Amino acid sequence: MQDTGMVRRIDELGRVVIPKEIRKTLRIKEGDPLEIYTDKEELVLKKYSPMATLGDFSSSVAEGIEKITDNSCIITDTDKVLFVSGKDKSLEGKNLSDKMNGIMKERKSVLISCGDGGEAVKITDSDKGAENQIIVPIVSNGDCYGTVVVFDNDKTRRFNSGDVKFARLCAFVLSKQFEN
Repeated sequence: MQDTGMVRRIDELGRVVIPKEIRKTLRIKEGDPLEIYTDKEELVLKKYSPMATLGDFSSSVAEGIEKITDNSCIITDTDKVLFVSGKDKSLEGKNLSDKMNGIMKERKSVLISCGDGGEAVKITDSDKGAENQIIVPIVSNGDCYGTVVVFDNDKTRRFNSGDVKFARLCAFVLSKQFEN
């Protein structure tokens, strides 16, 4: 655990302010859920990811997309890449790019083909992008929980409306896991 040298007092309602520097470093935004638990004599606040709680289910969706479409798939939460189907798992656990955060904020699906003049969206800052991408936000009850990203690097291929519908279906199935 890193010592920040910052001390905050609890107010009369039991609230404590998390310093801006720490919120920025941990990518905690207003409205983000935090998990609260104790570890021996320590109080621990951890950013909560509902998508991460789906675990094997999300991973199975990514693998299913790959098997059915022959395209790679990424499942993200609102901060990082959770699962990558296929051989290259190097993006797993990496923070999402600002462009991905913008797509989730807009809650609109995106279809990109670089061969048609589109510009690839970097999923993470270290990502090279892909030739063809479908990015679909996972939205339930007005809240965005992450994205389904289907991609390939075949310059001669283009995704069609069926590919987009399938990616939307997978995002819909994942979103249903958050409804009461």
